[in-house]
Amino acid sequence: MDTTVQVAVISASASIVVAVVSLVLNKRAERRDSLQQRKLEHYRELLCAISDLAVDGTDNAEANRRFARATNTIALVAPQSVIRALMAFHQEVKFSNPNRTPAGHDEKLKKLLLEIRKSLELPFEDNPSTFHFHLVGAAPPDDTCEAPTLP
Repeated sequence: MDTTVQVAVISASASIVVAVVSLVLNKRAERRDSLQQRKLEHYRELLCAISDLAVDGTDNAEANRRFARATNTIALVAPQSVIRALMAFHQEVKFSNPNRTPAGHDEKLKKLLLEIRKSLELPFEDNPSTFHFHLVGAAPPDDTCEAPTLP
């Protein structure tokens, strides 16, 4: 076979291989990005549900249903470490736990948040020994106060 033909065949083959590899890598990145987006949506729903449980004056039955739904569906996208931390948090906060404590609640929530943050592959690292978080609940609505008026 002529050298020119060999070079042309090798060049064409290399172009095809590069195109296929590029396509495969792009599809893989798209799937990873899609999964990250789904994880973020599920995590947002979970944290909103947990937050609803901390707000005084909210419908507790609805907040509990929302938390249960979020907890039960997170297994679709969360890695095992997040699910394990979520189950530990649930064991701590459930009503049938006679040993519930605010410190235990905060510690389990902290571990859950750290696992969620790790799962999202954020571009920074958390230091578990200095990471502190607790839920912030709103005060119950006060119907006797009026909103201040601006001049």
